[in-house]
Amino acid sequence: MIDSLKILFLSFFCLLFLFKTSHSAQEVTGELGVRSKLRICADPNNLPYSNQNKEGYENKIADLFAKKLGNIPIVYTWYPMTSGFVRRTLRAKLCDLIITFPAVHEFVQNSNPFYTSSYTLMTLEEKKITVEILSDPIIKDKKYKIGIIHATPPSSSIAKYGLFKQVKFYKQAADPRKEKPWADIAEDLRNGNIDIGVVWGPYAGYEAKMSKVPIKLIPLIKEEKISRGKMIYRFTMGIRKNEPEWEQTVNNLIKENQKEINQILKEYGVPLLDKLGQPLKN
Repeated sequence: MIDSLKILFLSFFCLLFLFKTSHSAQEVTGELGVRSKLRICADPNNLPYSNQNKEGYENKIADLFAKKLGNIPIVYTWYPMTSGFVRRTLRAKLCDLIITFPAVHEFVQNSNPFYTSSYTLMTLEEKKITVEILSDPIIKDKKYKIGIIHATPPSSSIAKYGLFKQVKFYKQAADPRKEKPWADIAEDLRNGNIDIGVVWGPYAGYEAKMSKVPIKLIPLIKEEKISRGKMIYRFTMGIRKNEPEWEQTVNNLIKENQKEINQILKEYGVPLLDKLGQPLKN
């Protein structure tokens, strides 16, 4: 009788232990069947992507997803998009989703792509500059001054076409809270210090949207690829590896809400391209 009670007690204890272990593992990995909150990893000051005032397109997409998941609350983990971002947020299991992340990246499990964009030429509309590619001879003929962020992919084209004497280089942003070279380029355009800015599409589009002086945007979709000078990139959402249920949920959210996502991106001026690398019409 005593042995039977011991067996019963030990069986109950083991089941209780397994339940608690399983529940704790779900909480740590985020692999819950039903989520009670949407935990987002984001930069606190990096518009048009995100900020702590929740004014970026990532914030709006998070709002959309939270609504589709049953009006669950959103919890942000803020960290600047610098070295260590993934390690200190997603990998630390403080949050479960990075809304914008480069496709095919080893740091995360990528979702399906949700937008494609490109580096972009920025000019003042009033100057009526017709340049569409950096190899256009009119750049040298007119001696246009070009603004570009140092060591970004278009630098390869600058080197190939011998445009260094016409270039003003801007320092890369080590921390977007303190440095915003894309904004400096837009300001120099307005002040006449440069004639053409070469900026990553989402930044260029946002600066054009915010500018009181009309800025013309030309996506560099006709530019020849040189060395590491690729101009067009696809973007996904980043999640932790080995979380198949959450990966499927995110992919479903993207698929079912792609039109709404595109509309949000357009509101921020993001130059969107289709699968063939041409401007998205719808």
